[in-house]
This record gives sequence, structure tokens and C-alpha cells, in this order.
Amino acid sequence: MKQKQVIQKGTIKYINGNRATVELIKPDSQECKSCGVCMGIENKSNLLEVNTFPGLDAGQQVTLKIIEYSPYKGMFLVLILPVISLMIGSLLGQKFYFIYPNSQDVRMVSCGFIFFVLSILSLSIYDKKIRNKKSIHRKIISIDIQNNIDPITK
Repeated sequence: MKQKQVIQKGTIKYINGNRATVELIKPDSQECKSCGVCMGIENKSNLLEVNTFPGLDAGQQVTLKIIEYSPYKGMFLVLILPVISLMIGSLLGQKFYFIYPNSQDVRMVSCGFIFFVLSILSLSIYDKKIRNKKSIHRKIISIDIQNNIDPITK
């Protein structure tokens, strides 16, 4: 899979245990339009959750390293795989005579629907596992000492 590393500035909003919520500071550059980290937001805050380390406080500005992956794998999994599962289920439904033995059409529709639902369920389980691993691809690489914001005066 193709991956891209993006260096992004942000401000720590909250710290909860060993996780910190960082609000990204959106730069005004041409690269920002094709990046995808900010996801096309205009004035809304973009929050990311990252692992923290000792010495971080709310209001500090930090530099994040974010690894992005190509979206084509996800697009294939969500759009193409369920349709393929539906067709395979329909083809297998022709051979299963113990389900509605008198109607081949009902067997095909039933098996196709079952395979379609199973593919959607398996994709949701896969997505939950990937989402848990995805936070590893975001980490704080430095603290910007000269640009820190005092959380009391903010």
C-alpha cells in the first residue's frame, strides 16, 4: 500500500490518561488541498487522538507525524467486495437444494443476500480492528516551546 507522511502542527486540547486530543492547525498552502488529513474542513476544528508522554499539558503546541495510506483498498472493500459476495452467493444458491428445493430463484436470492450480509459484517469487524491500529500511525514528534499557549489565559 502506498503511504505518505505528513507533518502537521496542532494544539493539545485535552489529556485523558495516556491519550491526548490534539486540534490540528490548518495551514494555508496548496499541499493542504490534496493532503486529506484535514478532510476538507473549513472553520471546524479537526481533532485527533494520539498517545501522550510525560510533560505534555493542555494548550501546548506540538508537531505531529501522520502516516496516511491510499484510500483505494478501503474503496475496494466497501464497494466491490459486497457485490462480489452477492454474486458468489447467488451462484452457490443454485446448487443448494436443501433450501427451497422447488424454487431456484428463491435459493439464489436467499444465498446472495446471506453472503452480502456476511461480507458487510466482516467488513465492519475489520474496520473496528483497523481503526484501533490507526491511532498508532499518528504520533507527537516535538513540542513547540516558543508557540505554546497558556491554558489559563486562553
